[in-house]
Amino acid sequence: MTKSKNFIIITFLLILIFSISACGNKTSGSTSKEEVRVGTQGIIANFLPNNPPDKLHADDSSQKNPFDVILELRNQGAYPQPEDLSLIGGLGGPKGRLYLSGYDPYIITLVPKELKSGQSATGADLNQLALDGKSTINPNGGQDILAFQGSIEYSRLKVDKYDVTLLATACYQYETAVGPTVCIDPDPYTTVNQKKVCQVKDTTLSSQGAPVAITSINEEAFDQKTQFKITIKNVGGGEVIKKESLDKCDPYGKSSTAAGPSSSSKIERDDLDKVYVDFVNIADRPITCGPFADGTVKGTKGILRMINGEGFIICELQKSKGEYSNTASAYTTPMVIHLSYGYRTSITRTMQIIREPPSTGSQTSNP
Repeated sequence: MTKSKNFIIITFLLILIFSISACGNKTSGSTSKEEVRVGTQGIIANFLPNNPPDKLHADDSSQKNPFDVILELRNQGAYPQPEDLSLIGGLGGPKGRLYLSGYDPYIITLVPKELKSGQSATGADLNQLALDGKSTINPNGGQDILAFQGSIEYSRLKVDKYDVTLLATACYQYETAVGPTVCIDPDPYTTVNQKKVCQVKDTTLSSQGAPVAITSINEEAFDQKTQFKITIKNVGGGEVIKKESLDKCDPYGKSSTAAGPSSSSKIERDDLDKVYVDFVNIADRPITCGPFADGTVKGTKGILRMINGEGFIICELQKSKGEYSNTASAYTTPMVIHLSYGYRTSITRTMQIIREPPSTGSQTSNP
């Protein structure tokens, strides 16, 4: 009898364990929209091993001494989403380019393989790569390979060893979107004989699958309005750049801008730390915010200037303008915030070029 009872208990426990395991596997196999919008990175790049190799030997038997530089690129953020792809064009990558610099172009030449129309000799178009953002269907985000063809001019290499540090710089456009729930209290000073579904309070936000994030929303309710202080921070480790200035990222100044050839071809201080606040909505209704760096005191959109990687705007929901919902009691509602900006990140790779002695009887001369 005891053995039979023990057998039943063991069998029941095994069924329970398998059931829990099956439920857990089912849950882990699905990805929600909230799980997609996590992380603090956008586009990241890494040099593939041995591309370029740590050491390159240049000799006079080859006129150009060719070599390859290959990078793996990944989009670890949540932009663009599948619904954005038809708007930005390309294969699915954010608009932008990747540049190589740090070498002497008199000695070394590096150009993207399969150079496309409109690209500079040093910049490869990211929009032609499969770098779509993380989504519920693709939770790891897009990834692709970018290859450059290099060559060494032996006749211009006048030293036995030349140490080179390659700098790969990605400049691209990115976006941040977040929709936290906030509490709106049309009558914040009444607390007697009234049950409220929510209390006005500050909100701390986690990462949003982008290198620029809304980190906190400080809320204060008054008799005729509700104010929100929205803090925005650079969390990705790179630099925020004004969207219109992305063409200035070319380290050799070969890109032109809409302002014409007389405009500056390099990043200036005024190009940095500027984020576009595209809109701040309560549900689908825009509310006014400010102040903005473009001179707008209050508006539904504008440019935010960050200082030391952080900035804020103050937004207002006005009772007198009918911006509250038609209720006298407190209620919760989504606040939708959308930002757009340019972003710049870089990585380095060192290599050494060793000049082999010229072949017997050969002569090299300056061109």
